Amino acid sequence: MVFEIIEETNILMNGFQKEIKTRFNIDFSLYNKTEDERIYIINKEKINTLPVQENAFLKVIEELEMLNYPIKIKTDYKGHFMEIEDHESWLLEWNEKADKLIDKFDNFEKAKEIKDYYYNLIKDKEAFTANKFKEPYWNLFFFNPPIDNVNLPDIGTILNWNIKAIGLIPCLGRTTVLNPGAKEIIISFDSYQRLSNNIIETLKSKIRRDVKWDEQTVKLHTESHFDNVEKKIKKKSAYFQFLIKEEIRYTENITITLKN
Repeated sequence: MVFEIIEETNILMNGFQKEIKTRFNIDFSLYNKTEDERIYIINKEKINTLPVQENAFLKVIEELEMLNYPIKIKTDYKGHFMEIEDHESWLLEWNEKADKLIDKFDNFEKAKEIKDYYYNLIKDKEAFTANKFKEPYWNLFFFNPPIDNVNLPDIGTILNWNIKAIGLIPCLGRTTVLNPGAKEIIISFDSYQRLSNNIIETLKSKIRRDVKWDEQTVKLHTESHFDNVEKKIKKKSAYFQFLIKEEIRYTENITITLKN
């Protein structure tokens, strides 16, 4: 299965505004299956990123990140992510490809320093997995929640939304079917809450101006379009927003569409 993914990130902080838009395809192919587990190979084809990266360090990092694919992952039979599969073999292959990549850069020694820096980020399986979930589409792609029963006194559903600059934010909310009985049902998830104290403390060191932290809000809305006839997800979308009045605004808008 091939999916087109569009990620849009908007940041307003310290009077500085930045917009990033990335579009790419991922090929999600079944490699092996058992009764309880599935192993998939994910490959990524980058189409474009706007604005084009001009910082030399970040440009090398961007190219090293593209070497992360293809990658094997394991899920349960419901599609919930379990782990990166065969990380040691993957790491050896990545290192070989990275050595060939840095040969093309004019400043070889600097490129090698960056490559060694990035290698230290991915050599640990748990750290590498955590970094993959800082890619916005990973948060959404592996989110396959049950439908909450509003008549039961449970806490609802938690979607862990992971952001590179902020950290992991557990978003507590409810799932519901917007159009029960339709051929293509839409399952929505809505969360409205505040940041935890540890996230606030992390942000305080990054923000140069005084802000009213008691006025901050976190919102997350996702939709999954499931075809009841073909028994497959056709589209997923998510909108995440962290806002403190007009002082700070961080949004992520992600769309995942199954290509024909």
